[in-house]
Amino acid sequence: MPELPEVHGYQQYINATILHKKIVAMDCRDDRLLKMTLPTFKKHLIGEEFTGTERIGKYLFLKTSGDRVLVMHFGMTGRPNYFHDVDDRPKFGHIMLAFENDYHFAFENKRKFGWWDLTENIEDYREKHDLSKDARELTLEDFQTSINGRKTSIKNILMNQSICAGIGNWMADDILYQAKIHPENKVNELSPDEIELVFKKMHHVIETAIELEAHYSHFPEEFMIHRRKEGADCFHTSGKIKKIKVGGRSTYFSPKWQS
Repeated sequence: MPELPEVHGYQQYINATILHKKIVAMDCRDDRLLKMTLPTFKKHLIGEEFTGTERIGKYLFLKTSGDRVLVMHFGMTGRPNYFHDVDDRPKFGHIMLAFENDYHFAFENKRKFGWWDLTENIEDYREKHDLSKDARELTLEDFQTSINGRKTSIKNILMNQSICAGIGNWMADDILYQAKIHPENKVNELSPDEIELVFKKMHHVIETAIELEAHYSHFPEEFMIHRRKEGADCFHTSGKIKKIKVGGRSTYFSPKWQS
């Protein structure tokens, strides 16, 4: 699933391709991918231009010259694709926009878990969908305030989009691997220093992933992403990686390294 770093990359791609171009047509092969009717999307998008973007976690907001903001969520396999010839429309480009310059934009969505929505106001949308500020923008104080009084596991905290918008499963595992903290540890039992360490490692993982454009094979050797498989060798010890379920999600950690 595209997580914060991937969606950041999609944002940069969109900024470089489809801003300030007049939209002249829209097509959707499966209306289930739209949170509103296709005529509603056409009413608010055709004749307008995208003027800028904003990202909150895994949500990408495309501001328009009109009175609505387009909301994209990429689901499991979503990705943007800007191309010229309509015959080059990707097989899974279920939603497509056409621009006045004769170029096209497809929202590729093979497994159809991604979707589009419209909103009048980004902040209202964020609050309605119980999203925190983007995890990259969180301060330590934000993080401490959000987890105060909670008694769930630290892995569940990191995966909670109302606390750390944009953090997904592999990122949470890597953050805790970097911090040497067991994913099942209760957040209320962690020391202030451990909480601060988790926060710092969260930003370290985010910034590393963005800098390397989410090319996992290029990540530093000590990252968990290279060994998220039960029985793999821990980078730091002679132990093996173990797989468990935390909050219903597959979780990888090193029992000898993380306590």
